[in-house]
Amino acid sequence: MIGEGYTISYQNYAVLLWMFCGILILIIDVRGFQIAGMNKERKVSKFLGWFNIIIGFVSLILNMLLH
Repeated sequence: MIGEGYTISYQNYAVLLWMFCGILILIIDVRGFQIAGMNKERKVSKFLGWFNIIIGFVSLILNMLLH
């Protein structure tokens, strides 16, 4: 059959978005909150940035292991 074994997946795009958003949060938001003296917001942004990067990395590893 034509196309047998091929699937269309959003997983690669999601991994890139998670990592890219995490990096942008760490670069832009954390620095902006630090300059403004907003420590609680800076801590939450740091957590969210690293959380996005870790979720992207774990998802990438799982995708590689399952395929």
